[in-house]
Amino acid sequence: MSINDTKQFEDKLKRKENNISFSFGKNWQNYLKTLTKEKILIAKKSLKEFWGNIENRTVIDIGCGSGLFSLSMYLLGAKQISSFDVDPFSVQCTEFLRSKVNNPEKWDIKYGSILDKNFISKFEKYDIVYSWGVLHHTGKMWEAIKNASSFVKKDGLFYIAIYNKTNTSKAWLNIKKLYNRLPKIGKILMNFLIFSLSYFIKPLLSLKNPINKINNYKKTRGMNPMIDVKDWLGGYPYEYATFKEIKEYVEDLNQSFKLIKYKKIHPNSTGNNYFLFKKT
Repeated sequence: MSINDTKQFEDKLKRKENNISFSFGKNWQNYLKTLTKEKILIAKKSLKEFWGNIENRTVIDIGCGSGLFSLSMYLLGAKQISSFDVDPFSVQCTEFLRSKVNNPEKWDIKYGSILDKNFISKFEKYDIVYSWGVLHHTGKMWEAIKNASSFVKKDGLFYIAIYNKTNTSKAWLNIKKLYNRLPKIGKILMNFLIFSLSYFIKPLLSLKNPINKINNYKKTRGMNPMIDVKDWLGGYPYEYATFKEIKEYVEDLNQSFKLIKYKKIHPNSTGNNYFLFKKT
């Protein structure tokens, strides 16, 4: 990735061109300032619980974001890790974390898009293909899922997380469009509003301690609630699907794909459903 790539991307953010109006990577740079050993251990645990032992297996992280999960794959003993992202700031985050473990040769990082057929044709097949909360932000979710699935080896695993489709999904789409049009001060106020509603007002109305909710938040995947609020509001393009739609689509793409593990969220939640497919 060159300095020009970053400069061009930043210019597009300012002009809001090509559906680019929010940089996940810039948000992840703020997250890395809060990264601790405890959060890394939690991220590693979340992967191991879903995959089991990944020692000596090849892995690709599509839409590597902060780089935390690519780092976790390395620390769990993966044989080869490939990471890429369409946001150059995310690439920089991942390169930063790789530098913290002395830039191992077996960890490769690239700048590119899952929708770029010329770019993805240069990759091999992998034992584990991972794309968590990414493919629904490409603007062409179904094509992105199809392209990502093409990386999976025979007997390999395909792990994705996709936003759930609910009655409020279209409303959230409009909120995200509004958020991305707002000036900086407007975004800050909206971040504070949604954070307060989600992590203080809602728990208090349920007679729960909001401080406990915030402190326990990182225990799922090592994430930060305020960073995730910004990520949620700014994340556009934004697509979604029901659990059934994703399951049937992937299994119809190639009849060798079978869903072997999953996590379904509440039907009214707009969060992610988790899917782990095996290519038999």
